[in-house]
Amino acid sequence: MGLPELTFSLRAAADTVADRISRGVVALILRDAKAQGLHEIHRESDIPADLGEDNAAYIRRALLGYINKPETVYAAVVAAGEDSIANGFAALGAVSYDYLAGPPDLTPEEATALAALIKEARKLRYVGKAVLPNTAGDNEGVINLSASGIKVLGTDMTVAQMCSRVAGLLAGTPASGSATYAPLGEVTAVDAVADPDAEIDAGKLILVNDGRQIKLGRAVTSKVTFADGEPKALGKIKLVAALDLIRYHAISTVEDHYLGKCANSYDNKCILLSAFAEFLDELEANDILVRDSGHAELDAEAIREYLLDPTVTPDADERKRISALSDDALRREDTGSHVFLLITGRVLDAMEDFHIVLEAE
Repeated sequence: MGLPELTFSLRAAADTVADRISRGVVALILRDAKAQGLHEIHRESDIPADLGEDNAAYIRRALLGYINKPETVYAAVVAAGEDSIANGFAALGAVSYDYLAGPPDLTPEEATALAALIKEARKLRYVGKAVLPNTAGDNEGVINLSASGIKVLGTDMTVAQMCSRVAGLLAGTPASGSATYAPLGEVTAVDAVADPDAEIDAGKLILVNDGRQIKLGRAVTSKVTFADGEPKALGKIKLVAALDLIRYHAISTVEDHYLGKCANSYDNKCILLSAFAEFLDELEANDILVRDSGHAELDAEAIREYLLDPTVTPDADERKRISALSDDALRREDTGSHVFLLITGRVLDAMEDFHIVLEAE
């Protein structure tokens, strides 16, 4: 019943991850006296006609995308007021999105508050990442867009007004590529950064002028502090996007097609592992994971820790028996309603750093 369906669904979920990374979803919080509510926008004609021009232009910038256009832009239009950011964020809780930007007039205090909301949401199953102006979030879910002196076709623009543009660009970056050095053809001027490498190392997504065009710097998140065991991949936007979607679709698919639908026997656990192996194989075939890096197994260490807990196994002699078991034997033990899986894989990075040697004869 649930098991064959799970295998098929996880295979489909892998394709969904690849599609979603290539054409992601943008969410915007807007303040306006009219057109309040949640709007789903796929093209300019979907923008509410009575929305203020600054907000409409903000949406149009998000729709520009990059190699691809965003699959959808959700706009939560709320009334102005001290709770507008929290209200807009709550309204977007009804939809799933990849990149979020606050209003074009977002203040530094509101950006800090929105970053806090993102960080809290990411403790749960949440894939959104916020593009915020000059906000050092030190978190993989916060993208710190840092720039000044921006002109678009000769007109001054604040970094907050550019956030929707960058959110749409990130959403339109293919799974096989990266937003590093993505050109912003409409930007005609930006202040030079004295030390670009230092800014990037500080977790800032900057704009650079290479003399030919203005483009994004290295596509980094704001995360600069890594705990023991935390992957450095959390510092790159592309890799975080992949990790978020893999985790989201793997967990939600298991919940929908496996949880509560069969006995927690060793044989059924092996079928679950087989389904995850196919999921990882599909991710590798779609160039999301490095070839042959994906692996799924029952987590012997976690099983041992669980079974040796006195509240789970009160009998001391039974705990002694369990502690002497091999890893393979542990994987066959009854773990009640719990399933302990260890899923590994390396997200495939994009070409960003070139080392070219020209040898002249």
